[in-house]
Amino acid sequence: IFNWIATIVGGKVSFKVPMLFAVGFIAMFLIGGLDGAALAVVPFDYQVTDTYFVVSHLHYVLFGGTVFGIFAGFYYWFPKMSGKMLNERLGQIQFWLMLIGVNMTFFSMHILGLLGMPRRIYTYPDNLGWNELNLLQTVGAFMLGTAIMVFFWNLIVTLRSGEPAGDDPWDAHTLEWDTSSPPAHYNFLTVPTVRSRRPFYDKKNPDIADWKTATH
Repeated sequence: IFNWIATIVGGKVSFKVPMLFAVGFIAMFLIGGLDGAALAVVPFDYQVTDTYFVVSHLHYVLFGGTVFGIFAGFYYWFPKMSGKMLNERLGQIQFWLMLIGVNMTFFSMHILGLLGMPRRIYTYPDNLGWNELNLLQTVGAFMLGTAIMVFFWNLIVTLRSGEPAGDDPWDAHTLEWDTSSPPAHYNFLTVPTVRSRRPFYDKKNPDIADWKTATH
């Protein structure tokens, strides 16, 4: 987690949809990691074993720690694959619906687990005080479903009439963005010159190329 954050801090951050999902991934994975550390404490684990606290931990790691990352990568690479930009506004709507929906659905499971709600039981008595939080989870789950529907709508609209992406929509620094979008059957007509970690940056900025300004 620290190296991910350091990478972001060391870069020039642009909070487009791919970066929003990347930051969301770090946050969700961090929450899942922290409650996982709590489960490693034997006395605490004894109290919450087979409760919804465990379910919450699992979903923060598996859902928050994978799906957000998958969407970050998809939004980032889709322009190169298709030559079209996914709609930024629809992407942001999807992100916020997912972020709120994930936390409404899964964070409340922490509380239910601490209140003793067991997992793998299909129904419960009506007088245990769990109804409101279960309703909150249901609302959050519907928000997640809505977010996925927004994504597919975005995909359909973009494939039909999306904005052309150009070859380098993110002002990137590496060679894959120096090819056409989508790429031709070959990569480059001639072998590109690589003199630093950011060869495409060097090509776009020859006067301040990394290999010219490096001090070591």
